[in-house]
This record gives sequence, structure tokens and C-alpha cells, in this order.
Amino acid sequence: MVRIDKSKVGIPAILGEGGKGESATQELIQHYEAGKRDFKSTDFASEIYGHKTVKSLLMKVQSKKCCFCERKRPHAREGDVEHFRPKTGFRIKSKSALIKPGYYWLAYDFSNLFYACKVCNQEYKKNFFPIADETLRARSHQGNWMLEEALIIHLEFDNPADHIEFLAEVAKPKAGSFKGKNTIKLVGLNNSELLKERFTLFSVLKILAKEARQGNIEAKKYFKKISRKGHQFSLMVRCNFPDLV
Repeated sequence: MVRIDKSKVGIPAILGEGGKGESATQELIQHYEAGKRDFKSTDFASEIYGHKTVKSLLMKVQSKKCCFCERKRPHAREGDVEHFRPKTGFRIKSKSALIKPGYYWLAYDFSNLFYACKVCNQEYKKNFFPIADETLRARSHQGNWMLEEALIIHLEFDNPADHIEFLAEVAKPKAGSFKGKNTIKLVGLNNSELLKERFTLFSVLKILAKEARQGNIEAKKYFKKISRKGHQFSLMVRCNFPDLV
């Protein structure tokens, strides 16, 4: 996981002021104020939050990587537009009931959207959203979600490197970070498939590191290159080879 900086790009027009996202948000708020609580996925327009202009911009900002696992997913069909704060409802634990409504008013908020691979989004993160203090949870558009302390790393507001580190291919919470531990579990950062992919890269880099430390200029350049945030598994590279990046 790496920090994602959206500050240098504008909000896609469809989600901006006067756009379809704004109109759809107001409609959802009206439904809530009329008594609706049981929002379903069909109440949200994927053609708005998942519009090609939104998805392509997220892919660009994220270097075509999944926001969670850092695997390259260069084709739009390989990933989803993920809602960090779930739109229909949320779960606190894996076996807990779905609590509704979710963060319906953030369904079209660009700061709440990321590009995630289908495995991370649909098999792991899903609608999990635990926070540190439930009394501060925003339960409607009238609440202040910015008072919440999410127990999953927010890729824009948090720096993942403060909470997660890698020992070889294995993701571990940094300095006992509970947010790091929880994120690793809920988004599946140590699932078997990911471990195999990271181990394959780590095994090659471990050999190449010997060359770099012995003065091989090309090997040194390669480490500088692959440690940049736009490359796959860049945080793992920086954690394991700090002297070469």
C-alpha cells in the first residue's frame, strides 16, 4: 500500500459541482429524510461513480495499481471503483450483521473513491468499516464523518508506511499499529496468492541486491526505479532494501 495523492488532479466533472453525482446525492438525502434506511446497491448509479472519467483518473493517480495490494491492474475491467466508506451498509467484524444505512451521501464523493482490483474489493474489503469509537460514527449526512478514526488505512489521508512494513514478502503492522494489523487482515494483504507474487519478486531482488551492494551501477539504478510508488509492490521493496532505494 502506498499513499495516493489526489490533490494535483481535479474532481471529475460528473462528480463535481452541478454534475450528475451532486444531483444523485441530493436524491439520496431526500430519500433518507423521507424515512428510507434500507439502501440497496440498485439505489446507487454505478454509471456515475464508476464513470470512465472517474475510473481512468483514479487509475492514473494510482499508476494503474490496486489501492490495497499494489498489484498492477492496467485494464479497467480488472478493477472496480471502491468506496472506502461503504455506501449501502457496513460491517464492523467479519461475522457481524450488515448495519444500514451506510455512507450513502459519500457514494459520489471523489475523496471516498479508489481504484481496487476485484479480489481486494469483492473478496476481502467488501463493506467492512470499523472505527475506533462507535459513538462518533456518522450515521447520516447530518453527521460529521471527519470525526471518525477509521481502523482501516485511508490511502489519501493516512500514510500506509506509518502503519505497515514488510519482512521479506510478509506484511506486518509497524510498531504495533492496530490500524495496520486490522488493514492487513481486512483487505487480505497476506493472502496466499499475494504472498506468492511478492515472494517471487523478493527472491529475485535479494540476489540482485548483492550485485548492487558490490557496486553494480545498473543494479543500483534498477532498485531506485522499482522503489518508486508507481511500481508494483513498491512498499515491500523500500522496507526490505532501504540502503538501495
